[in-house]
Amino acid sequence: MSNLTTDKSSRAPSAYPDHIMLSISKDPTTTATVTWRTDVTVQKGYIEYKMAGCEKTEKAEAISKYIKSDIDESYVHFAAPKELLPDTKYFYTVGNDEYRSDEHSFKTAPLSLSKFKFLVITDWQNANPPENPDYEPVRRLLLDALKKHPDSRFILSVGDNTNDGQNEVQWNGAFYGLSGIVESIPLMMATGNHDNRGHLTYYPVPTGKFYINHADLFDEKFEYSYPKNGPEGYKTENFSFDYGNAHFAIIGINAQHITGEWLYNDLKNSDKTWKIGAYHFPIFPVMPEGVTDDSYPALKKGIEQGRLDILFEGHEHSFARTFPIKDEQIYDRPSQGTVHYTAGNAGENIYCSNCQKIWHSAFYPQEEPIGLYCVVEIDGKNMKVTACTTDGRIADELIIDKENDIIKPYALAPIYKQTKMAYKGRMLELEARDMYCQRKDGIWFAAFPVLAQGIGGRVIKTETAADVTLYKTRAVFTLDSDIAKTDKGDIKLSAPVFSHRGQLYVAVSDAAKIFDMEWSYSERNNFFNFNCQTEEKPLI
Repeated sequence: MSNLTTDKSSRAPSAYPDHIMLSISKDPTTTATVTWRTDVTVQKGYIEYKMAGCEKTEKAEAISKYIKSDIDESYVHFAAPKELLPDTKYFYTVGNDEYRSDEHSFKTAPLSLSKFKFLVITDWQNANPPENPDYEPVRRLLLDALKKHPDSRFILSVGDNTNDGQNEVQWNGAFYGLSGIVESIPLMMATGNHDNRGHLTYYPVPTGKFYINHADLFDEKFEYSYPKNGPEGYKTENFSFDYGNAHFAIIGINAQHITGEWLYNDLKNSDKTWKIGAYHFPIFPVMPEGVTDDSYPALKKGIEQGRLDILFEGHEHSFARTFPIKDEQIYDRPSQGTVHYTAGNAGENIYCSNCQKIWHSAFYPQEEPIGLYCVVEIDGKNMKVTACTTDGRIADELIIDKENDIIKPYALAPIYKQTKMAYKGRMLELEARDMYCQRKDGIWFAAFPVLAQGIGGRVIKTETAADVTLYKTRAVFTLDSDIAKTDKGDIKLSAPVFSHRGQLYVAVSDAAKIFDMEWSYSERNNFFNFNCQTEEKPLI
């Protein structure tokens, strides 16, 4: 046991099955997978099942494995009946001869399915109270969603399924909240950063927060719940499955350099009409300080060349939808790129610092104390995604029409006549009005002191010099000089500084290098985006 201090929770395991969860680990037309937990007195188990309207029962033995968590020892059991009939309802119980669950049901998928519906949720974690975390918000949300959409085939979760995935008390809370729901509708979970997180001590106040390189407890608890087709060493957190005419790729947040290549190969090997992804961290974030250096470079080939149609994302607890994007170019048509869909939060967890960026065609900050879920309806070559709030409003309605290569509601990605500047996706319209980037002798220049001042840097300007302090670096740029004097020594520039409209212009690549920033040029849309891979404010 760890040194986590706690009284035994009322949600501790017993001989009777709990944490019962339906999932997809093989062909959903002919199989189903059920996971459950018992205490260590029950070391084996089985599922007993029968077709609706039939009295004959069958059994499938479970794979049972011992798990030692921070507060408990238990056995987790995984049973996967095979050779089921497609599009058929079954009733089942799990346990052993002495201790059995209540009766639940599941339904297999039809053959050749091209019309179906599923739900998307994300960030439904809850921290309080520490001893028995309350997952009532996501429970209310799912009960309402399934009442309105009872034909939903499964639930896709985009991570942060718990507040601290390394602490068993959190999974106790999550499954307590999901009881009566996930026994009969598959729950397909991606991992988030909170699923990688734990605390050394939990009571009376969680302390000793830590992160790990695998979602270890998640990997233990769900080892056979999901397909074992992810990259070696990172299975369970990464897997893919087919449902109807769609292929789903579930991407973990660890070792993206490994998962990125797996993602590319996985998607290229699928001939399904739709390719749908789930990844916790937004590639095109809404956070003002959002960073993507551990995500986009490693996953770009998989997302864009593997050709995801849509990538559901989470983490930022707000809703946002991008235009189709490829190679950081912003497009209009679904065939031209991937739509990134940040799906709000289902746990009524509020962030208060999110904003719309140039790449977002739709946005809602979700700072109200409500939850949000998405209903995804696939019908042949059409996909409709509706973002619904728990108070009955519609945050967004998206239609991707592959037949006609259009997205509704119609929205045109901006194409600028003059080359503009943006920072972390926020266009500097007011701060840099008329201060367009210039190209001279094949080199791009920007009114960088204007950008630095606009994002919160300290800038002291004269007619012939600009003294810029940004991200712990100070540099002085002088008119007609190709030397920048910095607090790290003199740096030779690729071209002299020049003046335009009373502002000093510095070569884009030079300015970015001096202040440890990145830049990209969207040729189609005609703007430069500067970025710094830190969540700290520019002036520090």
